Amino acid sequence: MLKKIFIFIVFCIIGFECYVYLSKPKISVVMSTYNRSAFLPRSIESILNQTFTDFEFIIINDGSPDNSAEILKKYANQDSRIRVITNKQNKGLIYSLNKGLDKAKGKYIARMDDDDVALPTRLEKQYAFMEKNKEFTVVGSWIANPDNNRKWPFHSETDHEKIKVMMYLNKVPISHPASFLRRSFLNKHHIRYSYKYKAAEDRKFWLDILDAGGKITNIPEVLLLFRLHSSNPEQYYTDQRNNTNKFFYDEILSRFGKNTDFDNLKRCKNLKKMAIQNKTLKLISQPHLELLIQDECPPDDNNEVKHPFWSDYFIFNNNRVCRYKHPDCATIINQTSDVMTIKWDAWGEETFEKKENVWHLK
Repeated sequence: MLKKIFIFIVFCIIGFECYVYLSKPKISVVMSTYNRSAFLPRSIESILNQTFTDFEFIIINDGSPDNSAEILKKYANQDSRIRVITNKQNKGLIYSLNKGLDKAKGKYIARMDDDDVALPTRLEKQYAFMEKNKEFTVVGSWIANPDNNRKWPFHSETDHEKIKVMMYLNKVPISHPASFLRRSFLNKHHIRYSYKYKAAEDRKFWLDILDAGGKITNIPEVLLLFRLHSSNPEQYYTDQRNNTNKFFYDEILSRFGKNTDFDNLKRCKNLKKMAIQNKTLKLISQPHLELLIQDECPPDDNNEVKHPFWSDYFIFNNNRVCRYKHPDCATIINQTSDVMTIKWDAWGEETFEKKENVWHLK
């Protein structure tokens, strides 16, 4: 009798484990949401309408005071792939994303933001790429503006060595909400988002993956529509800029030696000093580094720009100004020796103030 009971229990355990294994989704889509009820339905539906259907959709409601909870409950009742996790109070993006990573069961993690739109074949194409290219840890994609489908080419790089160099140049090599990752790699190397850079959490995340030997690339195709919010408070962009600069000095420049005299204002001078040091240290590909610096830095680097979304250079031509090697141009409305107001062709007006040959957005 005891033997029969034992055999029954063993079969139950094996059966349960098989069920758990077989019920594991191929992909865990992880989204954190806070107070985005106006955009949330479209974002959720863009995932539910994917051509690839074997996924779980983990949505962390980070203590939203609006009606996000009602929206999430409605969709969860309609589709069993949705798993809603609720923070009783607002804990922040890093806490919520880490909770999502801990709860995920899929072979892959697909990041998603609560105000973006995934194109229908996004998961299908990223899954197929990762299955075919086992050497890569992360794959992203091009992204576009949801209002005019304007592509942002700075997320289009596919060469892993160039992407690594881009990180050292303090450039974002991959769109965070368009990223698709191997969960086993993150768990093996205990990689999670760091609280050290709360407004630039993805930069440290990518650097940790690269330091652990991971490889990053992008599918050169728009798979995500990414929304920028002009309504975000100015403090958000200030924190983002400060965190990005802190990351660059703490995590990147520190690798090139304490005796290297870096200028906290002059980007190109810093990059050229990095290139000299890298010849000895060999932290990144020297040919890629020199080519990117050549591409980043104009012959006259006295018109550097500090902006919440980018850091590069202005090229002036009569009453016009353009970003260096970039299609964005503007008309100069007013200009003195140290203050300039311009109207961008693609969006509105902005005013810059010049300090030590660096244009700062006011």
